[in-house]
Amino acid sequence: MQPEKKRQRQIQLSRLQAMSKEQKNQEELALYKQLFVSEEWQHAKSIGVTLSGAAEVNTQPIIEQAKLENKEILIPKTLPKWQMVFKELTDETKLVKSKFEILEPDNRDNFSKSNIDLILVPGLGFATDSHFRLGFGGGYYDRFLSDYRGETVSLVLSVQRFERAVWPVEAHDIKIKKLLNSEA
Repeated sequence: MQPEKKRQRQIQLSRLQAMSKEQKNQEELALYKQLFVSEEWQHAKSIGVTLSGAAEVNTQPIIEQAKLENKEILIPKTLPKWQMVFKELTDETKLVKSKFEILEPDNRDNFSKSNIDLILVPGLGFATDSHFRLGFGGGYYDRFLSDYRGETVSLVLSVQRFERAVWPVEAHDIKIKKLLNSEA
């Protein structure tokens, strides 16, 4: 792992944790509004989304809206060798904490990558000029997205937005198709 990326991740986590709850809530509301009217959301029947941690954009309202619109909700599960799959989230889905302390689905069936219409890609930082992201350091999303052909959208809080990447961009880094900005 590159030391510059590791350092930038620590800076970004601090910036996210330092956001006031009020500011974060206001920005999240703006992002939800943009997401729910976007073409990507409107056309998607299946949505890949994480179960967010405290510093991230809260994904619970997104999951609730997807339920209201009868969209299939898919959440990631990490596998050995930095691989990832998506599994359907239903009322029966058992969630267990991963080694990263993230809730993941424990159900058996993987959802076919080719059947996922939209993936909401998390990250710590996003470059608006190139659509590259600073992830959490495992490379799970970059590996998964390397041959994914559906839509990708990231929800970007003000402290996550950079005009240009201030972290090293590597050959395996995957661009996000659309960035929704809380300041838009």
